[in-house]
Amino acid sequence: MFIFLYGEDTYRSAEKLTQIKEKFKKEVDPSGINVITFSADDFDLDKFSSAAGQTGFLVAKRMVIVKNLLLNKPAKNIAETLIERLEHLKKSDNVFVFWEGGAPDKRTSLFKLLAADKKLSQDFAALDNAGLNDWVKEYVKKNNGRINGRAIMLLTAFVGNSLWQLKNELDKLIAFKNGEEINEADVKTFVIAKVSENIFNLTDAVAGGNPARGLKLMEEQLSAGLNEIYILTMLARQFRILTQLSSLAAKKYSEAEIVKETKLHPFVVKKTLPLSKKFSLEKIKGIYQKLVEMDKKFKSTSLPPKALLDLFIMNI
Repeated sequence: MFIFLYGEDTYRSAEKLTQIKEKFKKEVDPSGINVITFSADDFDLDKFSSAAGQTGFLVAKRMVIVKNLLLNKPAKNIAETLIERLEHLKKSDNVFVFWEGGAPDKRTSLFKLLAADKKLSQDFAALDNAGLNDWVKEYVKKNNGRINGRAIMLLTAFVGNSLWQLKNELDKLIAFKNGEEINEADVKTFVIAKVSENIFNLTDAVAGGNPARGLKLMEEQLSAGLNEIYILTMLARQFRILTQLSSLAAKKYSEAEIVKETKLHPFVVKKTLPLSKKFSLEKIKGIYQKLVEMDKKFKSTSLPPKALLDLFIMNI
């Protein structure tokens, strides 16, 4: 059995992977010693074949998980050999799970093989606005909290469709409100006021070519408990919004017209518009593209995320 999980929404795909592993351990292998995991960084075809060809130890089967192999773009000879071996493994009792922390190239033969069974492959595309709202409602309810519609709209408008970030912010809001309803004022006070000040300052330092200040601000955010992926995602979102606002401001759009065109929350536009006017559109676009490239490196390289962020800030 080949299970294939991929797509931009790594929160839901990672959650699904955890559910599959836990189900296997509960039903087949409570010890977990028959769950073998390979990552793209250390993937070895012979070791994979050895693990895949063995039956479970003291149980009927084993689970073999491979992470980010397609995103890492294996060499042609490795991909071709792997496809041949997977063809021979189709009748195996073992369970094979291929998980991709992003959207791999759908044109490759390896992708087509893994995605062939529509019942066992799932594309976790980023949620749209309606899907985000539903996810937030469900998450808050599941964690014994309450939130109103306007708070949901403002939170998703500011944070975007990163469920990892939304989870972090919701956990803090739920804990703070302790059963009371989360409202718009709470989001402005405990999410936007805190995060925007940090991210705006870091964005200003990066766009302004001030690596010393940028590194200092990043260290402060890491010390405050934010992780590197969170910082990268928020930076990328900020520069994406800056690109939109700078482009429209150059066309003499009013603030109200920008809100209507971008569908961003008015509060987000009001906070970000002054920053968009400080730097040229070309510079903002260039930095945003580098952030997109760094996001790919986060998923495909063995370098620590912090080292990648440090290099990015120093080389702007």
